[in-house]
Amino acid sequence: MRPDDPLVGHYLASSLVMRLATASRRGSPSLTPLWFVTVDGRLVASTGAATVAARNLAAEPRVTVLLDGEAAGRSELVLRVRGTAEVNPGMPPFAVLARYAAKYYLTRDGLRCELAHARRWGLRRRYHAQSEPVWLVIEPTAAELVAVPRPDAARTAG
Repeated sequence: MRPDDPLVGHYLASSLVMRLATASRRGSPSLTPLWFVTVDGRLVASTGAATVAARNLAAEPRVTVLLDGEAAGRSELVLRVRGTAEVNPGMPPFAVLARYAAKYYLTRDGLRCELAHARRWGLRRRYHAQSEPVWLVIEPTAAELVAVPRPDAARTAG
């Protein structure tokens, strides 16, 4: 499946969290859940420079992203996107931040959640201040649908 396939677009539009799979220089895998937005067919996310994801991407830019399409309801399929990532220092451009706000904060449920947790905003600021910010741009190169493992599959395997 090509990254510009309409089904890929559906998963990108209906997924709230991407699971970013990276590998260290030694090949150790890591899976990081991140909020993301799309810009011109690319996935854009932000994190801290000191995170495992950012350090791994600085050493090895090849990534795999898993998307559940959870906003569209439960599915038996997950979209697996392969691509390359670029790590950029600082905060993303204002236009990207505006997309984040529209996707996560300015919805009815987003506003309700933010207001309900307003007392914890200071904790969030301290968490994000632990390292310098970076933003990631992931260029998809391939995509495929994969079946979600059944909970009983581990017991019946082998």
